[in-house]
Amino acid sequence: FDGNPNLPFSADGPRRNKLQVRVKEVFLEKSMLPPSNKIDKKREILPVECRERHCTYRGRFRGRFEWRINEGEWRESVREFGSLPIMLRSNRCHLEGLSPKELVDKREETEELGGYFIVNGIEKLIRMLIVNRRNYPMAIIRPSFVNRGATYTKYGIQIRSVRPDQTSQTNVLHYLNDGNVTFRFSWRKNEYLIPVMMIFKALVETNDREIFEGLVGPAGSKGIEEKQFVTDRVELLLRTYKAYNIHGQAKTRAYLGSKFRVVLSVPDDMSDEDAGVEFLRRIVLPHLGTSENKETNDADKFRMLLFMTRKLYSLVEGECAVDNPDAVQNQEILLPGFLYGMIVKERIEEWLGSIGLQLRDWGRSTNWASIVSEEFERDFSAKILRRTNENLAQALDYFLSTGNLVSPSGLDLQQTSGFTVVAEK
Repeated sequence: FDGNPNLPFSADGPRRNKLQVRVKEVFLEKSMLPPSNKIDKKREILPVECRERHCTYRGRFRGRFEWRINEGEWRESVREFGSLPIMLRSNRCHLEGLSPKELVDKREETEELGGYFIVNGIEKLIRMLIVNRRNYPMAIIRPSFVNRGATYTKYGIQIRSVRPDQTSQTNVLHYLNDGNVTFRFSWRKNEYLIPVMMIFKALVETNDREIFEGLVGPAGSKGIEEKQFVTDRVELLLRTYKAYNIHGQAKTRAYLGSKFRVVLSVPDDMSDEDAGVEFLRRIVLPHLGTSENKETNDADKFRMLLFMTRKLYSLVEGECAVDNPDAVQNQEILLPGFLYGMIVKERIEEWLGSIGLQLRDWGRSTNWASIVSEEFERDFSAKILRRTNENLAQALDYFLSTGNLVSPSGLDLQQTSGFTVVAEK
């Protein structure tokens, strides 16, 4: 928004113009000579040349950047994002789909496998990482959970929820001594805890009876008398939540939104309720938030959380066995391409966020000029975007050459270094 950001944002105050930015699509080209070289007829750069010249095998990386003011037309420009290292024999490599004879003509081995990168002439391989199985609630007992707070116990249910673009978010349910359950997640390397009841109430318009029957079973069903342990716990769960005095889905969402506005860095004009919806979309079981229909998404998340809470209670009671995280059935492999894509996505998000900081600096220097003014038209591409670090590919260059991950969110991984090894033949 234009105008002085230090003044409080109010709906009835002077109207502030809104600038929206997004990256519509990105393009990665094959490795070619730069346009400044006008002499050579043969334009492509082959991997063998990069090995001999000790340079990086990379292609031009660009993105279609769009912006609009208030609710106007989207305007676009194509921005240069630097040169991105290319994996050998991928669909952006000159060796894609070649026969052994054609490979020899390109001065490669007949059995060239590909799958690695060439950085400064050194062949680098991204290691395959073992991560938890996706979208599966694992029952875990960890003595270290007790140190989290006064009433915490060693019992928990952990799920690694994976979005369609392969980025993941880990959600954990903790069992407390008094029968309560808290929902824990980490966002940008900070951990947050929320009563699980609050998330139940925010996801769907529900009542205590529906939650009770979802956890214990419908009234009068078979075997409900033996479930005295769970019944008592759920009763406590519902009673202790009354202290918050928040009723209805809209109010619960607004409460969550008001608490997590700053964390999620949502726009100033977004209502607290919409911020709460955004919170649920991004953080609570995001693997169920893929279809366009929001109602079914939230209902699915609600049922999944009920199931996880049920599993947690049966774990505490001793009805359910502990899942062994070291067993192969509870693991999967994070492929190099997924990790590469995660870093690219995060870099683009960081860059879009940095435009806002540059806009504030521009506003200070121009005495908070309006973004519908000619001054802004003139300066936006020439000055404001120019001052941001548009060389996004540099981060991947650094990642491949050192194997260290520099990331504000940690990408839901356990480690920050040792991701790449030299591919010895």
